Amino acid sequence: MTVQDSIELSHVAPSGSTHESLLVFFITGNPGLIEYYRTFLTLCFDSLRANHSNHHIKIAGTSLRGFGVQSEKQHAANDDAQGPYGLEQQIEHIDQMLERAIEGHATQDSPTKVILTGHSVGSYILLEVLRRRKQSPTTQQLSNDARVIGGICLFPTVTHIAKSPSGKKFSLFFAIPYFAVVAGFIVRLLFSWVPFTALQTLVGLVTGFPAPAAETTTAFIKSKGGVRQALYLASHEMKTITTDAWDDELWGISKAQDSNDNKTKLYFYFGTDDHWVANETRDELIAARAATGKVGEEDKPTMEIDTHGTPHGFCIKHNDLVAKKVEQYIGELMQSVA
Repeated sequence: MTVQDSIELSHVAPSGSTHESLLVFFITGNPGLIEYYRTFLTLCFDSLRANHSNHHIKIAGTSLRGFGVQSEKQHAANDDAQGPYGLEQQIEHIDQMLERAIEGHATQDSPTKVILTGHSVGSYILLEVLRRRKQSPTTQQLSNDARVIGGICLFPTVTHIAKSPSGKKFSLFFAIPYFAVVAGFIVRLLFSWVPFTALQTLVGLVTGFPAPAAETTTAFIKSKGGVRQALYLASHEMKTITTDAWDDELWGISKAQDSNDNKTKLYFYFGTDDHWVANETRDELIAARAATGKVGEEDKPTMEIDTHGTPHGFCIKHNDLVAKKVEQYIGELMQSVA
């Protein structure tokens, strides 16, 4: 396997079918390497192809800025060499990559239905992309009349990340001046001389990761600025991801929301004891924003808590269960707009 900075899986509907178009665009967590999610996205793709074979289907995703692991020449072409990049720049980057994915999936048969899916901080980025497009008349319209019909947030870190168990620990380190720079330098000093295969074996032994995740982690460690980028972005997350920053319209509460054709249904799937999401802040968000089954709450987000002990980093060893949950959510979204 070669670690890539983008993933694109496509299915072309057979001739004679409805030829509707569906794009599932995935936004990574931090570290922002899309390759961590290849197994998960492939499972989602296989399910979509089996259940919606009459659609043109694409699943696409890209690494966050600064996490490129390809050649230095490609890094420079993608501006990754100029990092590190903060949360604001990641939001802008994902919005641009979403537009590119839509333009590359356009068909003449019908506008593309788009489902955004984010993991961890990718969920925060997802909500910000939606908010900004709803608020700005100049960017509200996606290319080729595509429309976002849903957003799926997996183990989302969308409020008060610094109050989480891991957030409290990392906040102490981030109080140290130049921590991200120094830590990144030390990692490069320690591992830059170690052959890739040897380091991959070591990573697998120490972490217990399966081979694909061990290879991706090794590529991350040996990349020019990956560790520094991850820590720099995390420090921005601690400062930025605090209170609920979105209005009632985005949460599906406002009666003045878009017409039925433009509504975006949200789904949230939380961990039971997620070390990046404090149970208290999770429960507060659910109480304030989630649908409860009452009449008139159909547009509010569906929020549920995992009951299988699935860890925050599900993409390492727990892809099957989460892929099935995403399959369920996508099925509901497709049925709602049929």
